[in-house]
Amino acid sequence: MVILWSGNRIPADLRLFDVHNLRVEEVILTRESTLVSKSSDALTGEKALGDCLNLACSGTTVSAGTVSGVVIATGRDTELGQINTMMNLVETAKTPLLVQIDKPGKAIFALILLMMAGQFIFGYLLRDISLGALSLSVISLAVAAVPEGLPAIISIILSLGVQSMACKHAIIRKLPTVETLGAMSVICSDKTGTLTMNEMTVKAVVLAESQWRVSGNSYEPKGTILAEASCSGLCAAQDPVMARFLTAVDICNDSQLQQDAVSRWRILDGPTEGALKVLTAKGCVAAPQLTLASKLPFNSLYKYMAVSGER
Repeated sequence: MVILWSGNRIPADLRLFDVHNLRVEEVILTRESTLVSKSSDALTGEKALGDCLNLACSGTTVSAGTVSGVVIATGRDTELGQINTMMNLVETAKTPLLVQIDKPGKAIFALILLMMAGQFIFGYLLRDISLGALSLSVISLAVAAVPEGLPAIISIILSLGVQSMACKHAIIRKLPTVETLGAMSVICSDKTGTLTMNEMTVKAVVLAESQWRVSGNSYEPKGTILAEASCSGLCAAQDPVMARFLTAVDICNDSQLQQDAVSRWRILDGPTEGALKVLTAKGCVAAPQLTLASKLPFNSLYKYMAVSGER
């Protein structure tokens, strides 16, 4: 049995029970950044992996809540282990350039064998040349017929393409990839974790009578919140409306901003609430310490969150 809470990485595939407001980040498994709410309810019929809400998979992270679960699979038997096994069985496909090079290479090889056979028959039957001299002549012909300069010419051409792309800030690790990219008409890419970092950042705040721009990237709480031209030069802490907004955002928030051992900042909970938590840290507005009496969690139906408590 495994007991987990917010911030823990799930060590094995689990059948969940005793679930309390559990939300799990499954981006490593499904590549979807949306947090998944879990429950302990039994399911009927065959379900896809994403619909098995009473299971938690190895490698995913508990973003909120607490849970207890029974281990049902470990190691390569887990869902993540099966994915890794399937990836190891995938054969590396040749690029279009290598496929095209293989065709003349095989043709040249067949032509060389034909020439060697013809020279051997001609020399042995019609010219009565000794086997030693004839063998040396046939081998010399085979070596001379091999196009040794072809790989060098192809490498030089690809290097010129890599150099051209490097001037445009595109770094290519494998030379044949240059030709492959040139042969593509459509590129389909998984956005989350590939083109993006699965992190959200607040860049602007629009209030009833003012607009604010926020600098800084990622979850690092470094940056400024400055008003636009209407009241330029005013920072967030000096504006009472903006200060009240940041206080409300900080109180109505279940996420936590933490710094790990290698000085990287990370968020415990969803990316949206995490972005708002970073915003309050940049605003340098100290929220009052409240003893929460009740809380109405955020719901996409009514689109707000409320808390009540005493100082």
